[in-house]
Amino acid sequence: MEEGEVRRRTESFASLFLSTEDTHSSHATTSHSSTEERDSFSSDVPNEYGNTSLDSDTSEYRELQEHTSIQPQPCIASSWEMNYHEAAIFLEEGENNDKFNSHPRDRDALPAYLVTHNHWFYSLDLFAALLLMSLAVIEQPAVFQGVPVGVHASIELFGLFLVGISIVMQLRWLGPRTFLQHKRSVVKSFTWVVMIVDAIIVIVRRKTHFRVTRALRPIFFVDSRYLGGVRRFLRQILQSVPPILEVLGILFFILIIFTTLGFYLFSNNPRDPYFSTFGQGFVSLYVLLTTANYPDVMMPAYAQSHWSAAFFIAFLAINLYFLMNLMLAVVFVVFSDIEKEKFRKLLVHKRRACQFAFRLLVTRSQPTHIPFRHFRGLLKFFRPRTSQRDAYLIFKALNQSQSGLLSLEEFYKVYEVCGFKWKPERSPDPWFVNLPTPFRSCCFLIRRLVTIKWFDMFVYCVIVVNAMTLLVNTIIISSQSSSLPADLHVTWDQLLCVSFYGVEATLKIIGLGLMDYLSSGWNIFDLTITILAALGIIAEQFANSFFYVIILRPLRLLRLFRMRKRYRDVFQTLQILLPRISSAIVIIIITYYFFAIIGMEVFSQYDMKNCCVNTTVEQFYRYDNTTFYLDYYYLNNFDNIFIAGVTLFELTIVNNWFIIMEGYVAVTSDWSRLYFMIFYLVMMVVMSVVVAFILEAFTFRMEYNQTTQEDQDEDEEKIRIIVPLTKEELRMIYGTNIDAPPLQQHATTLQTEGVVRYEGVRKRTRVVLQQRMYRDEIPSWLEEADREQPNNPSLLTTPVGPHVVIQQPESTITSIPAQGAAGNISTPPISTPPSSTPVDHLTSQQTPPSFMGSFNQNGSVNSQKEDT
Repeated sequence: MEEGEVRRRTESFASLFLSTEDTHSSHATTSHSSTEERDSFSSDVPNEYGNTSLDSDTSEYRELQEHTSIQPQPCIASSWEMNYHEAAIFLEEGENNDKFNSHPRDRDALPAYLVTHNHWFYSLDLFAALLLMSLAVIEQPAVFQGVPVGVHASIELFGLFLVGISIVMQLRWLGPRTFLQHKRSVVKSFTWVVMIVDAIIVIVRRKTHFRVTRALRPIFFVDSRYLGGVRRFLRQILQSVPPILEVLGILFFILIIFTTLGFYLFSNNPRDPYFSTFGQGFVSLYVLLTTANYPDVMMPAYAQSHWSAAFFIAFLAINLYFLMNLMLAVVFVVFSDIEKEKFRKLLVHKRRACQFAFRLLVTRSQPTHIPFRHFRGLLKFFRPRTSQRDAYLIFKALNQSQSGLLSLEEFYKVYEVCGFKWKPERSPDPWFVNLPTPFRSCCFLIRRLVTIKWFDMFVYCVIVVNAMTLLVNTIIISSQSSSLPADLHVTWDQLLCVSFYGVEATLKIIGLGLMDYLSSGWNIFDLTITILAALGIIAEQFANSFFYVIILRPLRLLRLFRMRKRYRDVFQTLQILLPRISSAIVIIIITYYFFAIIGMEVFSQYDMKNCCVNTTVEQFYRYDNTTFYLDYYYLNNFDNIFIAGVTLFELTIVNNWFIIMEGYVAVTSDWSRLYFMIFYLVMMVVMSVVVAFILEAFTFRMEYNQTTQEDQDEDEEKIRIIVPLTKEELRMIYGTNIDAPPLQQHATTLQTEGVVRYEGVRKRTRVVLQQRMYRDEIPSWLEEADREQPNNPSLLTTPVGPHVVIQQPESTITSIPAQGAAGNISTPPISTPPSSTPVDHLTSQQTPPSFMGSFNQNGSVNSQKEDT
């Protein structure tokens, strides 16, 4: 009874879809049907035209002004294509958090916009930035010596020429006024001009010079379209700077107070070199903040009076353990607020983008809803690789009212639903259900074996025993000799363990099926370790060096951590944060590149071997055979970009970093300390934000778990949704040929159940967690954002019909109802809950520069437009 009800309602939805689609696409065979088609098409006029749809300098614009009822079919078709394209641009701007004032102003600006917003052009821009940054390898001081100056300067001009193309194209579609209001573009253009002049001077002189401008090359890299996450992370660092500066102000004030006090207390001691002058005392206490010179800085004063220890204890207690941790706490709080505010702004920005796109997709005859044909036209540009089947599934998943037309409230969820990957729902029966009886019985027993809890416990025990055996053998080998024996071979116990892992993987693949087995990241991890270990055993027969691949096996111990919920949260948080952690790593690399270039320009000409005679750091730079223990600090130099990077990493760790600083002070001047001290401050700020970022992410996950304890999500990594399709809908999607392969593939399912269920799957990203975490606050955010926008009564968002909103976890979404809310299958909102008040659109005067104007009641075009 329930299956028949679902089938009837789904067929009803298909008829609604066909009624709107066939009037536009089917070929009429009678004069009556042809007349109906013309009438339908004449009413299918865009309610509004975008900037790119019309050109005021052509007869097309005058024609649309003169004719207010029926327009020529080619003109309307062309206008719809441009509206589809512009609506897709709006959604992309909402998705990428681009400001709407960068929208194409008119049709003439569209070609430059499309060229600039193309993946090939993005790749070219990224290639140019990487090319310019990589020149540091062949420029003096070079990693690869011998490249003539004219060669690398010519390559630099070529890279700058490629960057210049993107600047000119951006200026073309933005216009001079908007371009100058875009701060990042202005900075990029100014840097480009400076570097062009610098490169030309190098070519003319045929000789390089002091070129710290090379440190600005990462600006082109950060501006690349593919580095959006890096820009957002960099923006968060800059937003965190003001509170950091406030704490640093207090810290430096106390530092100066203690420096003054230390000078008067300890400068009279001739054996105390750390406070001989005010400047030396300031540097000594600055280094003491990093604990790199402790307790050395205290010992001369401590030898004279034990009470002097109170000075250093008080300094470290106030500055290191209080103010430094206070700064981290302040950054953490600010970063948390920034994350929440960023999510709110992006949510509102996407909502606005949906409103602007919606206005371009509705018709004059139906100004409150979008039919499928126009939604499909949008997807051709917004998601070009979307097939006809997936487009229909997305439309049906959005259309919760099952009316065959999308309302604005339903259209708001387009970002979430477009993220689903669709495939036929797998049968609950195992893959071996159709095998002959003996094989089916064996597979069934294997399935029961690998799914019981004790099987995993036994595997865990084997993993622990294997790891302990390897550890004991390693200890025995290390105690027997000072070096590893040259004849290491795989032992019988190692062969046994690898064989056991291979059998385990085989049994799980048979019992669960290959696709189900590979759907788990932990299974892929185990299989990879097992394959590498097996390959190591085979390769070890040819070369003993491959023996060390065997030690990868204990990595499977990581699987033990997933047994506890807290450890699973750690791994899941890490998985979600990987893209953003990569952005933090890129920021650190860019910081290294900037300071490495400056360090190469300032310090590369100095030889640090035996450089610091008669200084406190002389022994660290000694290069002779007079002592058995060499400190090798002369290797910490800036001879090329890679060595400079290693030196900067040592400075970041801060252990004995002042020795490197004092070495360069000895060969240059006291002003060299500024370079090293500024680098420490910058890295302290960056690393504080990185630490705050990790803490915020983990605490957010903990708060999310506490907030949603009532949610029993079976899959903690993915969100799933089920959409049923009838045979009529499948024939509509794949064509009217009844023998189409997709129809034959689902013939059995259609005969037994009447519908084919398609499963949509997408990852549970941080945005999804934020939507669930802030679900109580989101309606007020959206309502406030809607109140801030003026209303326009010309385009109302009337409700389609009554439907019930059921709040439940997203992962428990089972299917899309077939008709209204009266079915047995209910569906909650897929994304953020809609605002309690309908959203009206802006008047033409307050519309961003994407619309030519709106039609008035008499059909004339209102061409008033915001000045961009």
